[in-house]
Amino acid sequence: MSRKVQENLIVGLIILVLLGVIYLSLGYGPRARMVPIPVAAFGLLLAIVQLIWQNLRATEELYVDLLEVLTKRGDSGPGSGATAEPPAAGTKGAPPRLWPKELAALGLVLSFLGLVLLIGPIPSIFIFTGGYFLVSRHYSWPKALGYTLFFTIAVYLLFVIALEIQLYHGLIEPLIDYFR
Repeated sequence: MSRKVQENLIVGLIILVLLGVIYLSLGYGPRARMVPIPVAAFGLLLAIVQLIWQNLRATEELYVDLLEVLTKRGDSGPGSGATAEPPAAGTKGAPPRLWPKELAALGLVLSFLGLVLLIGPIPSIFIFTGGYFLVSRHYSWPKALGYTLFFTIAVYLLFVIALEIQLYHGLIEPLIDYFR
């Protein structure tokens, strides 16, 4: 089976799954449909565009070596056309140590889940997003605070105001209610 046939089968399966999500979501109430149907419709549109695109282009144009793209270093960005140079013959590069990065990612996920269990999703989103931006030094602290506030307010408006979902308030809710 050729690579193109395999890709078409995978996209076909994704389209079937998305059509199934849309079909099942039609049985939900009007508010419950507000999220899965638009997301599945957008995914369906992207899958159809990909299916058309991969069948109208030559196979050589579609081939991307993902390992080559991911291992590019330095100034050679994804669109620069420069390739990563292999190590010189006879020299062994140190094997990449992925465990520290994987453990850090696992720690981030577990810390967010722990925050959600303790204090609920909205305060957790604020603390986690702000903490991530500050610790990673992705933004300066005023910019990080602005983005954190915007993201937290957007999530609150979407789920609490627009969808009227009652959110979990965490394990410390009885303690907070006791002091009210």
